[in-house]
Amino acid sequence: MSRTQRALLALVAIAGFALLTVLMGAALPPRAAPASQPIAAAQLAPSDDPAPPLATATPLPPTPTLARREFHSDYSVKVAPTSFLPGRGPELPGEFVYAGRRLDFYVGRGSFSPEEVTELAVKAEHALSYLQKRFAVALSERVSVGVYAASQAPGKGTRGIAYTHGDTNVRIYYRPGEDQHHALVVLAHELAHALQAEAYGKDAQRRADTVLLEGLACWISGEYWLSLSGSPSFHARARELYQAGYRGNLGALGQGNLNIAYDMWAGFVDYLTRTYGWEAFNALYANGRGRGAGSADYRGMYGKSFQELQAEFYATLR
Repeated sequence: MSRTQRALLALVAIAGFALLTVLMGAALPPRAAPASQPIAAAQLAPSDDPAPPLATATPLPPTPTLARREFHSDYSVKVAPTSFLPGRGPELPGEFVYAGRRLDFYVGRGSFSPEEVTELAVKAEHALSYLQKRFAVALSERVSVGVYAASQAPGKGTRGIAYTHGDTNVRIYYRPGEDQHHALVVLAHELAHALQAEAYGKDAQRRADTVLLEGLACWISGEYWLSLSGSPSFHARARELYQAGYRGNLGALGQGNLNIAYDMWAGFVDYLTRTYGWEAFNALYANGRGRGAGSADYRGMYGKSFQELQAEFYATLR
């Protein structure tokens, strides 16, 4: 083979090898950037393109909430009671039956059985975790809970009471065989009062306007309280009652059906906090001037009277 022929063959071989390298490179995925190299910001930023519109203008049903779930079976949907307070809460009358992570339970005669109270106590710890997370306030000391006969209630029809002026304790009053879920909701409401005293101080709690005191306790109880009416929100519940004819003086509602009053007051608290913010509401609550309904310094905090704010609230319910 001549020198020219050998050179030509070598050239063909080199060209073939080069072509093969190009084809292999095109088939491989691009090499990842070194770990130390920052990712371009454009890769992390969300798209500026608007979301596609819904296929229908029909309002979507509300997301299922705790109020519509089964309270008596699966408690995995609730906030786990992760915090723990050492020691023991104030001693109450009756038999001591359960020490939880933050709550101590006692039971008297003529009410639920000790076994039922123990079951209620476990659920109450979950409820308290939910309340603390919702209100962004946690207990700093253990609270004792007493479960007693309905006949021992301090007032006719009283189902629960919270004592927050000294060693905090709450008490609920039920007969044997009564609805334990209702008892859990009332207990959650009373524990909300303990959280109010924690947030604003015990002196402020004693001076709180009744509308704010009870309305906020219902609001803190959240979906536990809403489960009694099955309403999706406090605004929806207040609107339902308003359209049923409960549209008089908001403060005077407390002289009639307290369940109606509490629901309307919770709607009012919900309106104030959503419309004017929590900073103004907290100042209003903490500077209460007495238990009288509507007695807080609404004009000083909002520049509007209680009646003017009531009219605004009612306007949203029509």
